[in-house]
Amino acid sequence: MKSITFFVIIFSLLVIPVAYGQLSDRTGLKQVFSIETGGYSFPVEVVSNFNVEETIFSAEEKKLTLNVSSSLQNNIAEIQIPKNLINGNFTFFVNGNEIFPKVQTNDKISFIFMEFPGNGTNKIEIIGTTYLPEFSALAPMVLAGSLAGLLLLKRKSLFKQ
Repeated sequence: MKSITFFVIIFSLLVIPVAYGQLSDRTGLKQVFSIETGGYSFPVEVVSNFNVEETIFSAEEKKLTLNVSSSLQNNIAEIQIPKNLINGNFTFFVNGNEIFPKVQTNDKISFIFMEFPGNGTNKIEIIGTTYLPEFSALAPMVLAGSLAGLLLLKRKSLFKQ
């Protein structure tokens, strides 16, 4: 009987805090969004203590906009953006005010850690300097291949004369 009582007490201590809400403003909600552009789909991952209500991507402006809703005053987020979606020197705005989050990159993603104040609805704008950069690496290869093809055709036509 003692072991059952002990189990019920331990179980209650573990389950009750979770049932009554968030333990702190540092816990995270993971959301993954699929950004469709240029005939491709890019996953953008957000781990934050707020809810992302909507994502908007503008290829012309190289801008990703997150409309978020928060019940906390101190907001934190970790955002992973594929480098072949937007890349380069980033500029960040929250509700029109520029912020300077920490940005780390590798060959595939840009990892952004940001903190900002303000409960309620907020608008986060992430602006890059390049859009779909894998095609910028492809263009010189196509140009080189075309040039080599033209030289081969010209050389072949010279031997026929």
